[in-house]
Amino acid sequence: MTQRPDSNGPGRRPVAGRPVPKNLGDSGRPKGPRNFGPAEDEDDFVPPNPKNPLASSRPAIVLGWGMVIIGIIALVSVPFIPIDWPSLLAPWIVPGLIALVIIGLIVLFLQMPSKRSGSGNGAQL
Repeated sequence: MTQRPDSNGPGRRPVAGRPVPKNLGDSGRPKGPRNFGPAEDEDDFVPPNPKNPLASSRPAIVLGWGMVIIGIIALVSVPFIPIDWPSLLAPWIVPGLIALVIIGLIVLFLQMPSKRSGSGNGAQL
């Protein structure tokens, strides 16, 4: 199969004298959605670095939440751990973990403010 020298095959530039199709640019490649490149950002926006929530909180609140969360996770996971606990320790595991959760809740309760801030009479908009 021979191709005429004036034919416009794939990857060839248009022959002089023929009109260039509208979807072809100066490079000769079709312009379409797959040839799209993202526009360069001229915006100098840098998102702020998020602050660590534990760095600004009081240690007693972190301790209370830690006791509550660790106690609940341990209460759920201890029955599934295949360890033969010593006979002196086994009866005290679950009551100790329950006490840990209760003490953590007490610590959190004691950290609540004792007086209201502001002089409002109810809901505010």
